[in-house]
Amino acid sequence: MFLAVIYETISVGSFTCYSEADSIKARRRMIRRNFRSNKGAQIPEFAAALILLVFLFFIPLLDLGIMPVRYFLAQELIATYARKLSLCESLSQSFAVMDADPSLETRLIRLGGVQPKNIVLRLVISKTNPPPEQIIITEPRKIPKVWFPEGPKNPCEYILELSVDCQISPAILLRYLGINVIGLTEAVPFRISATSPWENLGRNPITKGYFINE
Repeated sequence: MFLAVIYETISVGSFTCYSEADSIKARRRMIRRNFRSNKGAQIPEFAAALILLVFLFFIPLLDLGIMPVRYFLAQELIATYARKLSLCESLSQSFAVMDADPSLETRLIRLGGVQPKNIVLRLVISKTNPPPEQIIITEPRKIPKVWFPEGPKNPCEYILELSVDCQISPAILLRYLGINVIGLTEAVPFRISATSPWENLGRNPITKGYFINE
């Protein structure tokens, strides 16, 4: 048995009548056109939603993951450097090693996304017996004699402190947003510090002075 769709057009005067099969076909074409039209209208809406999703979710999420990594890498490097400097023979040598090539500043920049602004190295001397007293030395050969390892202020604790003011950038800086949001459009300022006990409290056999004050 064969099934066939018969299209019949019956002309009556100036009017044209269509068969039921033609009406069904016309309705299907109209439904198909409407579907394509709706589908095309949804594309711009989907693109806008996707852009908002990227800027409001994925980029902040990426920054949230990258910035702590950069911070801990910088902290580990500064702590390693503080330990290295505390093992130097003299305080003047510690300052020289910090500025030697590659300097601490260069190593921090090489981490990527870390921009050091100010690096401070100082020696903190504190009395271990009451009353508490403390002195901070920022230059070599500036320790008063009373604070020497065998001076009147002893016993004392000699701590080398390394402090770095730096800016840590997120993975993607959205500078073109026209607003200032730290952590999104601007780098985040941090102060990272590390300490290490000064090791060499002996005297120079040639100058008879303490290495810590040379």
